[in-house]
Amino acid sequence: MSKLYPFILKNAIMPIADKAMHTNLMKYYHIIKKMNTWSKEDIYCWQLEKLKDLLEYSYNNTDYYRNLFNTINIKPKDINSIDDLSKLPILTKKIIRDNQSELISKRIDSLYYKKGSTGGSTGDPLIYLHDNDSWSFVNANNIFNWEKTGYRYGNKFLALGSTSLYVNKKPSLKHKIYYQLKNKVAVSGINMSDEVCEKYCELIKKENIKYIYGYASSIYLLAKYVFVNNINLPIKVCFSTSEVLKDIYRETIQKAFKCKIIDCYGANDGGITAFSHTKGFYEVGYNCIVRMKEPNENGEGTILLTDLFNYAMPFINYEIGDVIQIDLSINKQYNYNGQIINKILGRTSDIIILGNGHTLTGPGFTILFKDIPVDYYCIEKVDKNSIICWIIKLPSFNEKHEKLIYETLRKQCGEEISIIIKETQKPFLSPSGKALYFLNNE
Repeated sequence: MSKLYPFILKNAIMPIADKAMHTNLMKYYHIIKKMNTWSKEDIYCWQLEKLKDLLEYSYNNTDYYRNLFNTINIKPKDINSIDDLSKLPILTKKIIRDNQSELISKRIDSLYYKKGSTGGSTGDPLIYLHDNDSWSFVNANNIFNWEKTGYRYGNKFLALGSTSLYVNKKPSLKHKIYYQLKNKVAVSGINMSDEVCEKYCELIKKENIKYIYGYASSIYLLAKYVFVNNINLPIKVCFSTSEVLKDIYRETIQKAFKCKIIDCYGANDGGITAFSHTKGFYEVGYNCIVRMKEPNENGEGTILLTDLFNYAMPFINYEIGDVIQIDLSINKQYNYNGQIINKILGRTSDIIILGNGHTLTGPGFTILFKDIPVDYYCIEKVDKNSIICWIIKLPSFNEKHEKLIYETLRKQCGEEISIIIKETQKPFLSPSGKALYFLNNE
């Protein structure tokens, strides 16, 4: 495609798509560009005003928040600062599941929204509604931050994700069109064997791809293959996501590609996007307020999110299950006018290398299990030629679900690997008490 394509995409194609799909991607892209020039005080005042609007709307239009405010005997007008959010109880995934209909806006028929489900690295899937304005702001912020690296919206990029995870499951026509417009080349980041990495290298050369986005461990394994085999690829930027970017990952990617590395943190259910253009500083999108539950002396605590734009199903003080670190003293010196996270903790997934050369990464498997009635799963490597998939079944689980799990694992692991599906009565836990979903015991 011509060098003019990014200009045409943003100024002609996407405005038409926004109108047709009832989204506001380009509107918020331009708003974010303008907000990036504001002072910190301006950003804070804007967020506080949006927060007050959200609280008032939630109180008047959802049974859950009206009952909540009345129970604790406060009104939306009592929240006069962002710190005042501490007056409200934390919203957990259990609360959301137990109060699904009560959290949905009574004016839902007048809103445009998408149905979503979490499939992130916490492994604790959740069904929710995502307001189109929230979706638009999040994706506009992605574009804005990618473009800070020299990328232009519409430039071709390789996406190492959960594509082709399922057996015989293909992307919808709508997704194909959307991917084609964005110039997204989607491939699986689940099995990263040498054979697969070789194919991806040939694809990158053939398509002249200069940008890679995907699981941190998947990009690392591709980079490791490139470095070991002394392959020269024209990569300018790698955008890592879904897992902690370990130092060994970063170093290997840098050695292999000699490119910029932007670590990305996000959770659609919480409305958060955050980009680390400088190591140790994640710039949080303006549409989401970040707080912490009981931070320790090191500034580490469970992240709490408030999406200022999700009116379809408001999530206020939402605990998504990740642990972060914020150091206010050093953040004062950093040149960003919004909130800053310094470290993402607790999202690291192991890599499983099987005897047949298939190399599995963890995050993508949550895409499978979010659609299956299990309360918990864990994929465990017993030895180089065998794995066990542990599950806690929900009442609606049946033989079709078990068959889907088995066939999907068979596709990713290969015919030579022994696969057993077993039940467990309780989750496997890390020393810190966090549920584990991917185990490597060899």
